Amino acid sequence: MTSDLYRIGAVSKLTEISAERLRAWERRYDLQPAHRSGKTRFYDSGQIEHLKKIKVLLDRGQAISQLIRLTSEELDARLAVRPGRGGAARVGLVGASLILAERDQEQSRLNVLGRWASLDTFEAYTDLLPALDVLLVQLPSLDPKQIERLRSIVPNSRLVCACRYGHEQDAETAAGLGVSLLRWPAPWPDVEYACLSQAVALGGDDRSELRRFSEDELLQIAMSESQVGCGCARGLVELINELDAFSVHASRCADGDARHPGASAAEHARIRLEEALEAFVEQHQILHPRQ
Repeated sequence: MTSDLYRIGAVSKLTEISAERLRAWERRYDLQPAHRSGKTRFYDSGQIEHLKKIKVLLDRGQAISQLIRLTSEELDARLAVRPGRGGAARVGLVGASLILAERDQEQSRLNVLGRWASLDTFEAYTDLLPALDVLLVQLPSLDPKQIERLRSIVPNSRLVCACRYGHEQDAETAAGLGVSLLRWPAPWPDVEYACLSQAVALGGDDRSELRRFSEDELLQIAMSESQVGCGCARGLVELINELDAFSVHASRCADGDARHPGASAAEHARIRLEEALEAFVEQHQILHPRQ
């Protein structure tokens, strides 16, 4: 082999994309290596640079289904657009179960800058903490004293507490302190929503960072009915648009409070619908078809 061909293990280290994920992309999106020798895959330097660009955009929250077909020039154009505060939200995870749950995800919309197995470990590194917009902490039971401890360590970060148990009075105290609560265990999309919604609240009222698809992309998907041969895509898009309209109305009723139960329910429902739509898009390769 020439020096500019790399085995998949070396590619994984250079790009920070796991070998398992690269193989999955090969199966799902036909991302072929430059060369094969038996069962051994080899990638060239150009592919490595391409994958590095994809990794940066994945870390910004963009979906692989919307990146995998793009040329290097198209990726460069996306990289040139710096994300807003919500998209650049810096998240810290405290708790072994949270770290394991994140590791199990093929992709995550969270930009995680730090991981600590326990509160004790987190406190031991207070002098080395990165700047965090959101701190997600796993607690076995909701404890206001622990929340106060965390507040003293990261006074400028929004807090999300993932708890299995908690008293109603403690939950009210936490809400009064501006802490978002997440019943644990929870599906990873709910974890993402809890963190991203806190980041959006930190930066203003723009909720676009909670979206997997832009309005232009939703229109493109809805118009693909003749290409796909059924009306499922359009139906999903119409449901998402209806939820958007309700969410705006519910937020106005609550005077812009993102914790309004109606708006929150609409956001969670949209997450589920967008997951279904994303699977549909990947299956039928609706967005960014090959040239």
